[in-house]
Amino acid sequence: MKEKKIKLKKPLIIFDIESTGLNPAEDRIIEISLIKVGVDGTKETKTRRINPGIEISEEASAVHGIFNKDLEGMPLFKDIAISFYRYMKGCDIGGYNSNRFDVPMLQYEFERAGINDAFEGAELIDVFNLYCHFNPRNLVAAYAEYCGSKLEAHKAEADALATFEVLEAILNEHDSEIEDQTITGLASMSKKNKSLDLLGVILDSKEGPVFAIGKHKGKLLKDYVSYCQWMLKSDFSNDTKNIICKTIGLTR
Repeated sequence: MKEKKIKLKKPLIIFDIESTGLNPAEDRIIEISLIKVGVDGTKETKTRRINPGIEISEEASAVHGIFNKDLEGMPLFKDIAISFYRYMKGCDIGGYNSNRFDVPMLQYEFERAGINDAFEGAELIDVFNLYCHFNPRNLVAAYAEYCGSKLEAHKAEADALATFEVLEAILNEHDSEIEDQTITGLASMSKKNKSLDLLGVILDSKEGPVFAIGKHKGKLLKDYVSYCQWMLKSDFSNDTKNIICKTIGLTR
């Protein structure tokens, strides 16, 4: 069988991060690796360790093996944000479980650096969600099944590269089952819900945008303007707040 290659109309970045913890709003990135795949199939890698400015939790260090002492002398994210922004701009974005974790984490980091449109215009492919259409397990299992090798997980560069290899292997294995193999089609297939914001706080519905979380979950934003005003003053991302403002005509 001829090997299936992903069809690109613009560069695709597959990325993975390691962090101080699991809360995108409060924790920080300590390592990020981006694999940029060109339209011609060429690949280049950009990997940086980052000083988070806060302590790494013991639980997180036990997973990825990175400790505070390992980051001494490394730049803060705000010092390299523009470089990463320019590197990513104009690309589609993918990762493993990225819509739930990596994208929100990176979105918050960019916002703290004053950059609010890092993902604007990008299709977001979550290879984990795509994989779960066929095999609901983790990256190690996906790599073993589709690529036939053992993966030493929780190394950002290795995880990012493995994610891209699993993506291409899924295309080969399930060629006849994936009708739309464009980036847009894969991004749509990898979404678990019709979220309007990057963090999945607001969902689309036939009646209009609804809350995905909180005490008004499933209810229309337009029916709870005071609650929306409270959200605008709370610790939600600028991306989420912009959707709220656009939906109900509020200004920030």
